[in-house]
Amino acid sequence: MFQLTDHKAKLTNVNPRAELHGDQPKPAFDLMIEVACASTVLNDFHPELRAMLYKKDEDPDLVEQLEGESLTALRLPKLGALKWDQDYSGYTVVVDYGMGGDSNIVLGDVKVDKFKFTAQEGGTVTVQCRIIAHPDEKVIGPLCNFIQRDIVLSITPPEPTTVQELFGEAA
Repeated sequence: MFQLTDHKAKLTNVNPRAELHGDQPKPAFDLMIEVACASTVLNDFHPELRAMLYKKDEDPDLVEQLEGESLTALRLPKLGALKWDQDYSGYTVVVDYGMGGDSNIVLGDVKVDKFKFTAQEGGTVTVQCRIIAHPDEKVIGPLCNFIQRDIVLSITPPEPTTVQELFGEAA
């Protein structure tokens, strides 16, 4: 399952809106993030996705030769961004507010979706996604202050509840 731990990201947008829960509107916020990761993060989505986007460099430098099997060259350099239609529910997102611990913004029971992957030469992939949260009023202002800024965040999946979730599903 997709997850990040204390990873540098950019909060590109915060969109306030309302969702209907029965007859009652409930505040909801869409947080759009962009994060540069090692291409190995693609394995969290599908075991063959990384190999589809990357191949071994035909002229590796010394570091890549020492590391062994590394997929760093773009297989399809003209592909552009790739949309990934998958969503995850029940996640917890923690945004470091700079002082650690109790000052961090914790968003529970969020949904993460609208993934977009942009493969880059050298084995880095930019992951963009939307986080749907229902924060209380006291964290909305601080979140909005981070728009178009770099943040440190963790995206943690819920604890597995079935054996299939624990050991992975067949892709």
